[in-house]
Amino acid sequence: MAVVEDDVVVSKRISSSRTQWPIFIALVVVAATIVYPLYFVIITSLRPNADYLQDPFGLPGEWTLENYLRLAETYGVGQAFLNSMFVSITSVALVLVLASLAGFALAKLPVPGTKYITATFVSVMLIPGPVLIIPIYLMLARLDLVGTYWGLILVYVATGLPFATFFLTLSFRGIPDEVIEAARIDGAGFFRIMWSIIAPMGSSGVATLAVLQFLGVWNELIFAFILIPEESMRLLTPTLASIGERFLTDQPLVSAGLFITASIPLILLAFASRYIMQGLQVGVSR
Repeated sequence: MAVVEDDVVVSKRISSSRTQWPIFIALVVVAATIVYPLYFVIITSLRPNADYLQDPFGLPGEWTLENYLRLAETYGVGQAFLNSMFVSITSVALVLVLASLAGFALAKLPVPGTKYITATFVSVMLIPGPVLIIPIYLMLARLDLVGTYWGLILVYVATGLPFATFFLTLSFRGIPDEVIEAARIDGAGFFRIMWSIIAPMGSSGVATLAVLQFLGVWNELIFAFILIPEESMRLLTPTLASIGERFLTDQPLVSAGLFITASIPLILLAFASRYIMQGLQVGVSR
């Protein structure tokens, strides 16, 4: 009897390994399609244009940081990088604070019409962004906010809040009501519960939302290009987009700009990947 059971276990392991190998190979192929473009951009950015034109897909015959120095010294990419960091961090911070308060209220407090409010957020998320460009521009022009960072931040906060509130509402619903009730019995108020219970227990969802919002703001082009017309105030993405239009024949210079744009999201995803997976699992399970 034991021999039969051992044979069954062995056969299951063999069949499991047979099914795992195709999945592993498929994942390796997918990973290669993602890693190779990044590798190509990095290698290309570290070579002169003449060397690139001789052998675009080969290894550099000469390694140089000249492309990055040109972007920083001649085209103001360094200042554009700082501008993007200021706008992105400020926008994400405001969205997280407002969405956390709203998400906690919708998830755990007896707010009238919670379902209708949530449905409204979902319907707003379905509106294409380009449709809002003209009315947003006219509204900001009346408020004298066109050409200012705070006008752009206001747009990013307003367009990011519906999804942020919806996402955190789903995440905070997974926090046990008994914990919140125990805190209320101990005399904790709204903000005390928010800071001591909701924030720590919902940290994975908040971290996931922070990364998603940052990536959206960091890579956004249309609003940043239209609402900040002055070149000295432009953010990184519009600056590099204009450089790419003028230097299509200088692929190493364009690749250096692409890598600068992608560096912050890559670093952010590398450090926050664990929280992102936890937050997405919480959101899906709700």
